[in-house]
Amino acid sequence: MHDPRRVQRERQAKKLSEASKSNFMYNSTLQQYNQVRNQAKLEMCRELDKMPIGRIQITKICRRSTNLTQDEIEEETFRRNISSFCLLFRIRNWEIQYIREPDVMLKYSIVLAWFVYMCLLAIQLLSKDPKYHYWIIDGITISVLTALLIISWYKKIWIMYFSDTEQSLPQYKLSRMLYKMSDFMQRSIVIRLIVYLLVVFSCIAVTAMQVLDCGPKRDEELIQCFHPWILTNCVTLLIGTAFLFTRIPFVVKTTLAVLITAAYTVLVVYEFDHIFAGSPPTNVNLNAKYSHFLLIFITLGIFHLMERQTEFIAKVDYNWKRQLMQKQDDALITNDTIKVLLVNILPSHVADFYLSTQLQNELYYEEYDNVAVMFASIKNFDTDKIGLRVLNEIICDFDDVLNKYSTSLRVEKIKVANWTYMAACGLDVTRSEQVNAPQVKFRNVSLMPNGRRSQYRNLGSEQLQRVPYGNGNTLALDMERGQYEGNVISGTPRLSSSENDNQRSNDEVVKVMANFALDLMRAMRRFNAENMQSEYEGSTDYGMLRIGISHGRAMAGVVGISKPHYDIWGNPVNMASRMDSTGIPGKIQVTENTALKLRNFNIQCNYRGKTFVKGRGNIPTYILGTDDEYNGFLPHHPPPAQENS
Repeated sequence: MHDPRRVQRERQAKKLSEASKSNFMYNSTLQQYNQVRNQAKLEMCRELDKMPIGRIQITKICRRSTNLTQDEIEEETFRRNISSFCLLFRIRNWEIQYIREPDVMLKYSIVLAWFVYMCLLAIQLLSKDPKYHYWIIDGITISVLTALLIISWYKKIWIMYFSDTEQSLPQYKLSRMLYKMSDFMQRSIVIRLIVYLLVVFSCIAVTAMQVLDCGPKRDEELIQCFHPWILTNCVTLLIGTAFLFTRIPFVVKTTLAVLITAAYTVLVVYEFDHIFAGSPPTNVNLNAKYSHFLLIFITLGIFHLMERQTEFIAKVDYNWKRQLMQKQDDALITNDTIKVLLVNILPSHVADFYLSTQLQNELYYEEYDNVAVMFASIKNFDTDKIGLRVLNEIICDFDDVLNKYSTSLRVEKIKVANWTYMAACGLDVTRSEQVNAPQVKFRNVSLMPNGRRSQYRNLGSEQLQRVPYGNGNTLALDMERGQYEGNVISGTPRLSSSENDNQRSNDEVVKVMANFALDLMRAMRRFNAENMQSEYEGSTDYGMLRIGISHGRAMAGVVGISKPHYDIWGNPVNMASRMDSTGIPGKIQVTENTALKLRNFNIQCNYRGKTFVKGRGNIPTYILGTDDEYNGFLPHHPPPAQENS
């Protein structure tokens, strides 16, 4: 049953196609058609003029134009890099690499050479009574050439009919040996030269057998020793065979063809002059010997020019190949440079994502359940007085410390604002609760096609908890609430006892961030001791770090089209900034719930008291206990358990 709607649509499409064709034929005048054809012909001529195909351009020789196009400049550069007579690259390394390239056409050249040899052998058998030693030589030569033919074609036949993939090798020992020999024959220039010389000398041998039994005596019976035109035609086949192989150096082929022509000339002029002189001429007014010479030299000239053109085009192709490889190398270097720059701007996993995809104004973000954030401000340094160089050296020292935190829990540098260094720990895409990335499969993707959030999630609320802490003080655990685009996202529910190990692993980000902050303190102290002894004499807190740390739920993402910036948002970012701004130089201040997490890792957290925080009022804050040299944290001493009354 045919769908009538489908048939109707097909008929309408056919009518539209015919109508467009008829409109073109009837509405287009002959003048317009000729104009289109002339334009296409002009474009074709322009493209052909761009190709350096080895022609001699008289106009370019007579005049030297200074206004050359890019294509003409490239052609002139190529012609200067290649010799005019031998067509060799002037750069020796280029020529060596050129001749060492594999010859994929070798098997076809051997097939044609084998066919030429069989034709010469047939001519020999038909024009001369062969003797027994001729049969021995011919038999050996046929066997060798046939073996070369089989070996040269073995790889091709295996790939076409037997192998599953092009890289697979035969299983049997003999088959694998033939396969490797075939491949080695194509790749080795030495083997190709040996095969080439063996084939050409085999053809020379079967041709020379026609004159082996003939002498230079002027005897009527010796005139019929061989037919001179048959020998001349065989020599023309020999010259063609000398130019048959492709990846043999042009100088070698030309030299061998000239030697064949010279040997033939010696036979005609000195050895068998009476036989060639008595042969029928091609023209009644032309000497018979000159007819033979004319045919041979014309054949040599034609094959030489053809091979010269082929060699020139092959060199042009190789030059283009080198240029392409150079551009590919430049592109790889450029890509590596871009990747290095991008990794220095964005976290590594975000940089890899941007390099592997093409974003079109789409939002990329990540949501994390637990991220530790740190703000470290350098105090009492005046940029106008000490200059930007000091700030750069300090930040470079901080970056050296950052490089040590590139393990599983990586510390990411977010940004540097004035004299404040911002970093975060836990921004690992494998730990993220939610990720939106176009063309990548992640769970809980919540983006509309225009890149905006389509819905929000409320995860409930968490009750305020109090635990005893020394001297009757209480430690308030307020699961910090982050606000994303005006919507409150509360903390995750408390874990059961069976999930304590996973929770402790999740809290490692706080410990790593605290250790990183301590290393920054130590690096800052070392920098001051080495460089700032006399800059701020009499001051006790010059160049000291004031660090604030907080942790909790956060969102990270890339904003902007031009100069995209990776940043993080959420309550821990705000609280870490407040802990820094209200902190003490030379100390690390943390929030209450961060202090509790650090105590679980045996890090001393000293209660500072109520501190006024903008937007939060007076909240309890804590100072991490460290030694004077910032070599480590002081251990936590839990309060003694209260006795039951």
